[in-house]
Amino acid sequence: MSNSISLNDPSLHWESRYKRNCFIYIIIYGLLGAVTGVTNNTLVSYLDLAAPKVVTGLNIYTAIGSLLMAIMLIYIHKTGYKKVLIVAPVLTVMTMIAMIFTDNTQVIAISYALLNAGVGIYDFMYPLMYSVYVPRKIRTFMMSAVMVTNLVTQAIVTFFGGKVVVWVFSKLMHISYDQASLLSGHQAKMTGNVLATYINSYKSVIYIAMGFTVLAFFCSLFLKERPSDYKETEAELEEREAKKAVNFKLLAKKDIVLFVTFLGLIRIGAYLITPYFPIYLNNFLHIQRGTVSTIITLQTFAMLIGYTFAPWLEKKLGSIVSISVMTLSCTPLMLLMAKGNIFGSGVAIAIGIVLFLRSGLANASMPIQQSLQMALVPKNLRPAFSSLITIVNSVIGIGVGIFTSTILLKNPSGYATAYYIAAVFYIVACILLLVLRKKYNRIMEKETDEEKIEREQEEAAEERGE
Repeated sequence: MSNSISLNDPSLHWESRYKRNCFIYIIIYGLLGAVTGVTNNTLVSYLDLAAPKVVTGLNIYTAIGSLLMAIMLIYIHKTGYKKVLIVAPVLTVMTMIAMIFTDNTQVIAISYALLNAGVGIYDFMYPLMYSVYVPRKIRTFMMSAVMVTNLVTQAIVTFFGGKVVVWVFSKLMHISYDQASLLSGHQAKMTGNVLATYINSYKSVIYIAMGFTVLAFFCSLFLKERPSDYKETEAELEEREAKKAVNFKLLAKKDIVLFVTFLGLIRIGAYLITPYFPIYLNNFLHIQRGTVSTIITLQTFAMLIGYTFAPWLEKKLGSIVSISVMTLSCTPLMLLMAKGNIFGSGVAIAIGIVLFLRSGLANASMPIQQSLQMALVPKNLRPAFSSLITIVNSVIGIGVGIFTSTILLKNPSGYATAYYIAAVFYIVACILLLVLRKKYNRIMEKETDEEKIEREQEEAAEERGE
């Protein structure tokens, strides 16, 4: 399980500035994990109470946020990473303030879309940055490290988030924690002052998320970047032109289209179930709010465990096989999730175990996937490729959002049906991906010519003291 290469191994040729930026981003992404622990869980439950119409069309607003991210990604090769990471937290805090200080559904919907852009952009930044800053031999390892850090903080905040809501609720209502917890499992029965107080209890956790976002802003100021980090240098351009290897038509290659199709099918499945975890567990399986936080926290730890296995999986199975096998193996567990009500009084324990296993398996290959997709295209095309993926996700999000709001979630049983539909998409996606096995399964084991040129230039710059 341990990586055989030390991070200080001279053979890696890992420049000090690159390394510094990588570890600063680990701190930034860790802080954003704490924010995500609120936005993916507590905030969704808050919106279900404060703006239920927004929740049924959640994927539509997520898709709008993704389109905004796509625009930002297109311009990263001009602006660089640092400017984006300074603007994103400002946008995030402003949208959170808007959502808790207004009852206007339209304002909340727009704010949620902007929030998704502000928070979601961080998920695209580290694949772009690490594909430049990290030597290929340890790239999957470092991808795992940054994702694990994010998940640790996300798990901690998720675990305490629901419990803080219940604790604040109990204090405001002048009742015991146990009484408040019992009420939280039946929020549909709340009315008047009780409901208003319960809604206000959620705001305390959202304020905490704002604090973490502000810290991420200050950390971003310490990044040191050069134009060569996000633009091709003259030497790289000459090398590319000599080989006539790269232009935007590369994004229309069969292999790229197939990989984007795989990602799109997986995204459909994710959009159908992931945003609604807290609602499905709390409202329809009637699991108490504090317990829901614990279950989702365990799911997050399962993701963390999965990430730590990624380097080992890649070494043993290769990139393509690892992604396919791990994704496919979680589908039977998704079918059990759909049948959650069969567990009766043991539903919380049973669903907790199923969700833990499903999340661990589904995410074990995620660092490999992030590394692989950045290795499929040259540096100049990576922001455009990320933007393409984001646009595809946006279109999918709008389609899934319309489907869930107008058809699937019109009936409460739709929350369970979503798991069956998602499982089918996962299976089809894995079959498609295996077509790329022969060509790309071991692609991460070699340094490209472009990376060699880039490394040599950075070494020369360091020798000159730049």
